[in-house]
Amino acid sequence: MNFALGVILAFSAAFTWALTSVLSKVSMRRVSPLTLNFLRLVIASGFYLPLIIYLNLIPSKGIMWWVIVVFSGIIGFMIGDWLFLEGMKLLGVSRANMLTTLHPIITMVLAHYLLGRPLNAYLFLGAGLIILAVLLLLSEKSESGGINARGVLLVVVAELLWTIAILITDWLVSNEPPVLIAALRISSGILGGLPFLPKMWREIRKLRLGDMGLVFVISLLGTIVGQYLFIKSISLVSSTVATPVTESTPIMASLLAVVFLREKITSKLVASMMLSFIGILIIGVLG
Repeated sequence: MNFALGVILAFSAAFTWALTSVLSKVSMRRVSPLTLNFLRLVIASGFYLPLIIYLNLIPSKGIMWWVIVVFSGIIGFMIGDWLFLEGMKLLGVSRANMLTTLHPIITMVLAHYLLGRPLNAYLFLGAGLIILAVLLLLSEKSESGGINARGVLLVVVAELLWTIAILITDWLVSNEPPVLIAALRISSGILGGLPFLPKMWREIRKLRLGDMGLVFVISLLGTIVGQYLFIKSISLVSSTVATPVTESTPIMASLLAVVFLREKITSKLVASMMLSFIGILIIGVLG
């Protein structure tokens, strides 16, 4: 029962993140990726911090525990998400999200060696299909003039940072409530943006009410609801299962981007989506 619920929660998180990607692309027509990312962390912290105080969840931990939490929040939410948004602005929603399908493979391997999570033939088979899907997408040059190399680099670096942050989260949630870890990591992410605050403040002052409303919706869906669903899923089925399942996000985001943002769809993008879907299905169901 816990396994099925964990998978359902992971799929739910994936959908909220897919929708958030599309809305973020729209928002970045008026807001820079750095400012958008910082604002959503501030908004989400305004929800999470009062909640954990009300629930009396503030833990009594040593300094090292708090250092790890803050480090995880900064690299995962502030730096990692910022770099991904920058990459998505250059590549488009569909292609940036499809490149993130490499993320579960990195996570699975490191979780196996660092946390003792199991690996089996189905996980390797699914991972192989996902790698093939990414290579196919990167070979799009012959059809569409290629994809932005800087955008690819930004997304790949973001994936590496997410992986480190997720492994830390996997370790943390083994003994703590998921809502507490989500609240502390998201709030910690704000610290990573403080050096850029003067620059962001000049931009924030120029935002209209509608711009802020869209940022609020993005924060609610992606950072509040989506993150809680994902962390709760990890606590039920571990990051080895939850992360691959949430990698259905790129497929959902690609479809939404084609429909609502009119992003260009190519035969290689479609083939990449299909291979990724099969790989994710194998990992999530059989793995």
